[in-house]
Amino acid sequence: MKMMIKGSSVFVLLIIVLSCATTPRAIPEKYNLDNELEAVDRVYAPNNSSWDRVDNQSVILRTNVTDNYLLVLSRPMYGRMHIIITEYSQGISHNGEGYNITPGVNWISAKSATGIIDDYIIEKIYKIEGKEQAREIRERLRES
Repeated sequence: MKMMIKGSSVFVLLIIVLSCATTPRAIPEKYNLDNELEAVDRVYAPNNSSWDRVDNQSVILRTNVTDNYLLVLSRPMYGRMHIIITEYSQGISHNGEGYNITPGVNWISAKSATGIIDDYIIEKIYKIEGKEQAREIRERLRES
């Protein structure tokens, strides 16, 4: 009987730990910009695109002189940003000139000071209209 209780306790503890590890974290409210910006389901990023880290959970992707996109990551990014677009499941498309980036499918990798690379799934992509709006979004996300 004692062994059965001990076994049950270990099983319950294992279930609790696994459920915590697989429960998705909610993205902070400050990244919910659905009422202000247009959410897009895919963006094409040429190889010469530039990146600007906004804060620890978002980056701005500049695909050309006029097109900017805010990429919101699934969790905070630690370490310095080392942009590598990687497929999460299936769906990344690279034609030699650039990438199609899709939320929930692709991720960004960051390398820590110790050299450990961690991956951050792209949760949302928002279209930013012009440099002024990019500046405003950057300032607001950095402040909060």
